Order: sequence, then structure tokens, then C-alpha cells
Amino acid sequence: MNARRLIVITVLLFLFFLGIYTWNERTGKFDVISTNVGIEVTGFVLRSITAVQTAFTDTWDNYINLVGVKEENDRLKNELFKVKQELALAKEEKAELDRLRKLVSIDYLTEWKSVGTRILAWRLGANDFFESFVLSKGFFSGAKVGTPIINADGLVGRVLKAGPYTSIALLLTDSGSSVSVISEKGRVSGILQGNGHNQLLSMRFVKQNEEIKPGERIITSGLDLSFPKGIPVGEVVSVEYGSNSMLDIQVKPLVVFDKLEEVLLLQNPFEHILPEGSPVYSPRPNQIFAPIQAPLIVDRDEENKNFAKAFNEQVNADGEN
Repeated sequence: MNARRLIVITVLLFLFFLGIYTWNERTGKFDVISTNVGIEVTGFVLRSITAVQTAFTDTWDNYINLVGVKEENDRLKNELFKVKQELALAKEEKAELDRLRKLVSIDYLTEWKSVGTRILAWRLGANDFFESFVLSKGFFSGAKVGTPIINADGLVGRVLKAGPYTSIALLLTDSGSSVSVISEKGRVSGILQGNGHNQLLSMRFVKQNEEIKPGERIITSGLDLSFPKGIPVGEVVSVEYGSNSMLDIQVKPLVVFDKLEEVLLLQNPFEHILPEGSPVYSPRPNQIFAPIQAPLIVDRDEENKNFAKAFNEQVNADGEN
């Protein structure tokens, strides 16, 4: 580009800006256009900055809020867990209170004093052979051998073995358990025998001419003074003709043994006048008619020594744990 052309372009540009300036001075249109353009550009820039700032602020606030929400959520979860624990404990305490109220409401002969006790374990150790459980009372607190055990529904069993502060109970359902009973309506007497876990009981030595029907309740007779008279035991399920001119009677126990947690021990007021209480564990009644066998000789001293030794070992083991 030569000098002449540069001068011409410069003069033309000068005249152009001079014309625009003169036109703007007369009409003011250029100022309006410039103002509007400037405003729009400024607004665009400000809106962009504001949008970026808002996005950043919202993101930060959301993050902070999420952190707060998480903390509050964790706190609420902990509170909910505690409330659930308290509710479960309250339900358990209410259930226990209901059971204890039912136990306290039992009204048998006033001579038989009752002592409440808890069930610690079922069929423990060597007693797994028996239908049994471990009680939290021993002979120092009323759980002597032969002591009747009941709950609000009826007869549970008897104490089989007793240590100083712990005892073993033999359930009514054990095959070695026998109870002298009588029917509530017909007053038909017999011996109630267990047949094992979740099995019906057998009422034996009832003659075929006796009147007893399904649905009739069976209660303790109290004839052997080992149990109070009138404790509910079971309900007759079936009555059939058996052998030896006897009836074969099946009885359903009233107690739900799998749900037992607390029971009552009944103190025998006639213990001092009994020469020897009836055995807690005895052979099945139908074995009386079996051929004569060699007598079973039990060394009571040796048995007591073995039980004392096992009990001490258990106490030591619990102490170490």
C-alpha cells in the first residue's frame, strides 16, 4: 500500500467518523444504539457471571446441605434404633409381667407355698437323655427333689435333681414321669404317664367299665401327697379298649412346654410326715406286668457324689466364663 492510498483511506475514515458524530449530535441515535449495545453486553457478561456464581453457590450449598442431611439421617437412625430397642424391651417386659401375673393369680391349697423361678436351659449336659430343663433355684431356695412344678396352665413336672442353687426338672412328658390323676367329671382315677417330647400322655390302669370321654379334663388326685389335689394336667383326646381289660386313654397336656420361661415351685407341707416320697423318675407302669427282671440297685451315695462333682465343675466353668 502506497502513501497516497493510505492518506485517502485516513481522510475517508475521518470524514466518516465526523459525519457519524455530526449525525449523532443532531439525532442522538448513535448514543442510543451504543447504550443499548453496551447494556446488553454488560448484561450478558453479568448474567454469565451470576449464573456461574449461582451454580457454584447452589452446588456448595447442596453439598453442605447433603452433609447436614447425612448427619441428621445418621442421628435419626441411631435414635430409631434406640427406640426400637426400648420398644422390644418394653414388649418383653410386658410379656413377662403378663406371665408373672398369671402365675401369681394361681390359687391352689393354701398349705402349698409357691416360689417363682426361671428356666435357665433345656436338656443340658447329661440330662439330655431326659425331658428336662435347668432351674435357677436349688435346695437352699425351695427346689428339693420331688418338688412339684406348675405354671398358669397347669402341671409342668417335678424336680429331679437339686444342687445348692440350681436344680434339674423332669417334665410331665418324660417317659419316666408318672402322676396320680383323676378325671374332673367322672372322677375316674389312674396313672398318667409321659411318652416323650411333643407326644400325648397315657392314662393307665383305668378299667373298661369306667366312664370317661374325650374332652374331659384330667387333674391331679393328690392321693400320694406328692402333688396338691386339683392341678389341671391335660385333656382327654381319645378313649379306646386296650389289653388286660383296661382302657387306652390318650391325654393332651395343657402346658405348652416349648414356651416356658418362668414356673412356680410348690412346697410340700406334708413332707415331714412322709416316710419317703414317691420316686420322681420311675419305670413305665406297663412294665409291672413284664417278666421279673433283676432289681436295679442304685448307689445313692455314689450318685450324689457324681452329681456334686458335675455341679461343681459346672459352677467353676461358669465362673471362668
